[in-house]
Amino acid sequence: MTKAEFIRELAGVLMESPENLEPHVELQKLPTWDSTAVLGIIVLLEENFGITVNEELIPSCKTVQDVMNLCGDKLV
Repeated sequence: MTKAEFIRELAGVLMESPENLEPHVELQKLPTWDSTAVLGIIVLLEENFGITVNEELIPSCKTVQDVMNLCGDKLV
């Protein structure tokens, strides 16, 4: 999956426009950043990358880039 594709998928989870999700964007400033978004990101990572993430790790992500970093080298 490319970074652009991931941003589109993440935008769907966060109910945001992909254009609003630059890597530096702070997740806490998004109106939809809540426990439902955290669960959605966990599902996104598991279904698309086979990555199992501890649900307590996601809230420690501060920016979109932090979420992308969870994918490791699986984003091209």
